[in-house]
Amino acid sequence: MKFDFLCPTFIRFGNGVLETTGQEACKIGLGRKVLLVTGKSSSKKSGSLKRVEELLEKEGLQVVLYDQVEQNPSVETVEAGAGVARQAGCDLIVALGGGSPLDAAKGIAVLAAQGGGLDDYFGTDRASQALPVIAIPTTAGTGSEVTRYAVITDWKSRQKRTVASFLICPRIAIVDPLLTVTMPKQITANTGMDALSHAVEGYLSLKSQPITDLLAIESIRLVANYLPRAVGQPEDLEAREKVMYASLLAGLVINQTRTGIIHGLGYELTLNYQIPHGLANALLMPQVMEFNRISCPEKMVQIARALGENVAGLSAREAGRRTAFAVKELSIDLGMPENAAEAGLRIEDIKGFAQNFVQTKRSFGAAPRYPDIKEVEEIYLKSFRGEI
Repeated sequence: MKFDFLCPTFIRFGNGVLETTGQEACKIGLGRKVLLVTGKSSSKKSGSLKRVEELLEKEGLQVVLYDQVEQNPSVETVEAGAGVARQAGCDLIVALGGGSPLDAAKGIAVLAAQGGGLDDYFGTDRASQALPVIAIPTTAGTGSEVTRYAVITDWKSRQKRTVASFLICPRIAIVDPLLTVTMPKQITANTGMDALSHAVEGYLSLKSQPITDLLAIESIRLVANYLPRAVGQPEDLEAREKVMYASLLAGLVINQTRTGIIHGLGYELTLNYQIPHGLANALLMPQVMEFNRISCPEKMVQIARALGENVAGLSAREAGRRTAFAVKELSIDLGMPENAAEAGLRIEDIKGFAQNFVQTKRSFGAAPRYPDIKEVEEIYLKSFRGEI
């Protein structure tokens, strides 16, 4: 047995840990100015933005607010945020929100430290410096608070592009499940299914290893058991905590293993129809799992068990096939569309999406099985129809 595992992020997890934000910021800030990166509305409506500002200012820190991050943050938004940070002389980034503000903050951290544009850093290990980041997630899905990835939308090329480096892993993750209680049901479902896609893809990845396998299976089990409760009973604090924990575990997994073709296929739905990332993944996950089944049948059996399926007496083929149906049943139980056509996928776009996807093969080289263009079209078509 031989593997490497690096988790440079210090994790503070639990109800109420948000209150430590100011003290933690003082530990790592080199000066007294903090760039607080967040979205345009959610953190304001929930009151979390005001509370974080209060906690930072209570410790004598000067807060410079950058609240222009949109869903699927763009190159332009990240570069503008870096300009604000440089002009103000900020030496610490605090990111508050879902995956979009957290990813944007990591991109800002690189540009504020090194200058230039994001084109200089897209790819793996092209950054040599970054400001420290404290990540405070308010959704339970992306795991961005512990990952080395900043996924940014390049609208000029109509691609999702990634800055990848352990240098941009947040220095501290303040993971407070209470921040997720105000999430609407649909966002709870979408982000929870995003976490599930991370755990599934990480478990099946060619870069998986013993530690990530343990974390991934536990994440899958937690999502299956507690996400329906978190959606159906938003005030259920135990369910909120368990789903937040599942998201965190899945983030730790993909930080080592990378994601797979579910994400690559889903990006086309997000870029072209503005379908939320987690929903796009949920719509494609059953079909991709069925496609992957022949390459890793024994692992599929373990996923089936983690999803709560009774696989006693079934062959590996039969048990593996149950995983795809179990995921589809879960998404329907959560109120998601039964097929991608209901979400907006147009059948006439499938060939173009497939062509775009096959050009990104290097980005998904850890997938257990890689489809050719006809197989990609078939996955999209099955998703369009709701077939497995």
